[in-house]
Amino acid sequence: MTCAIAVAPGVSAGISLAAAGDMALSREWILPNRGLLRDRLGIPRERLYGARQVHSQRVLVVDGRPAGDVAREEADGLLTADSRAALSVTVADCLPIFLADRRTGAFGMLHSGWKGTGIVLEAVQLLARRFGCRPGDITAVIGPGIGACCYTVSPERAALFTGRYGSAVVSAGPSGPRLDLREANLVLLGEAGVADVTVVTDCTSCSPWLGSFRRQGPGAYTLMLAWIAGAQAGASP
Repeated sequence: MTCAIAVAPGVSAGISLAAAGDMALSREWILPNRGLLRDRLGIPRERLYGARQVHSQRVLVVDGRPAGDVAREEADGLLTADSRAALSVTVADCLPIFLADRRTGAFGMLHSGWKGTGIVLEAVQLLARRFGCRPGDITAVIGPGIGACCYTVSPERAALFTGRYGSAVVSAGPSGPRLDLREANLVLLGEAGVADVTVVTDCTSCSPWLGSFRRQGPGAYTLMLAWIAGAQAGASP
């Protein structure tokens, strides 16, 4: 029901599959899926951080804060240098982006949809300011999300992204322009100086194993949990 993501030594990371059920943080008290997965991973509730995602570029540092307080804040990225913490976002076509600094041990978890594209640059800059991270020491993994094969957008949105990220982020499709969010984030990581980048190419809209807003529809899509955890968080590999 989960898939491991290889990021960097000192952290474990992964993403739940659609079969694990909906992982919405706002419905944790109604749906058992998130709690069951947390128990299976061996992560105590108080160590698993998540925030109210609003498709923003806001990133929080959670060090020294109760997970319950962070859950009430609006943000789409979380950072920490606490090896006892586990950070999470939920996704269903938007990209989960995992960050880990090999030198300082700081790490982060981001939710990056089209509205929030740019959050990875904010996160890298905040890692530098708060933890002294250097871009050359950071590993980034862009996890599964909707691919350009399935992501048809309006001409206006295509023009917006082409103007900021270059022509490679948009391609022609039978129903209109198609947007490549992975490519846009690769441009941003390059601008930030992060060279160690891995891209998971699985498309959520193509794969029945993954949750997808576009494929499943607004009333039935499955939010998957993407997480990254420090060595002392209790997470199983």
